[in-house]
Amino acid sequence: MFQLWNVQFTRMFNQCERMKQACLKVYYERLVQQTAKEARRILKFLDVPWSEDVLRHQDKIGKEIKLNPIEYSTSQVKEKVYKKALTSWFGYFPDSILNDINKLAPILRQIGYDTSSPKPSYAKFAEDSFYENLDIK
Repeated sequence: MFQLWNVQFTRMFNQCERMKQACLKVYYERLVQQTAKEARRILKFLDVPWSEDVLRHQDKIGKEIKLNPIEYSTSQVKEKVYKKALTSWFGYFPDSILNDINKLAPILRQIGYDTSSPKPSYAKFAEDSFYENLDIK
């Protein structure tokens, strides 16, 4: 599973690197910790004016925004941005996988994730200097 994900993600990441003007990398961990800042960054990239409604999208669902009821992620889109998913995977993967994660999915470490701990800290993603300090190899 991780090896296939690694191949696909690496391909996507490299395409994004080649098309810098048409692709914006967004880290979920930063989006949920710095929602307003990341949303502003995304909208600026898309050349879309800022609106506080972005931070209250869940209030617009079913009224001003219609979602496809059979889309897999529809139930999640209806919710306010939440941090629970950052740690909900802790304990899900066996140690044998986590111990080999750098072999199974080397892109994780390459794009800035801490692969040394089964319960990594996501504090660095919330730092104002996150993108300046990001050293992608």
